Amino acid sequence: MNKKWVLILLTCILILSVTACTGSPSPTQIPEQTPAPPDDMDLDADEGHDDDTDAAVDSDSDSEDDGDEKAVIINAAAIFSTRCSSCHGAEREGGGGPPLLPTNLTKDPSAYVETITNGSGRMPTWGGRLSTDEINALVEFIMSDS
Repeated sequence: MNKKWVLILLTCILILSVTACTGSPSPTQIPEQTPAPPDDMDLDADEGHDDDTDAAVDSDSDSEDDGDEKAVIINAAAIFSTRCSSCHGAEREGGGGPPLLPTNLTKDPSAYVETITNGSGRMPTWGGRLSTDEINALVEFIMSDS
């Protein structure tokens, strides 16, 4: 009778081991999720100079399939508001920087393009952060009565 119990015990162990290997599905692996990058909150070294130009440049949203590139409209007033107003005043009346009103701007426009692009004194360099078109739009804006 001992052999009979040993045989039953071995059969049970064999059945349990076979069932354990094939009976349970492997756990599904959850792919690692990369966290979303934070909103662009990068501020320049100069306090008050926001590096976010998303509000200043708009694309034409026409969805025609004629192959034309989308027109880019530069909102110089928005660029001025986010980048320049902390020093030159919200109404361009001056503050930490000189007033930027047409009556005060007596140089050739190219001189102002140069100053915005390369900086001067306390004026930071914007050439690496603004496109040539944005800088030209800013000069046109400050030289206008708007």
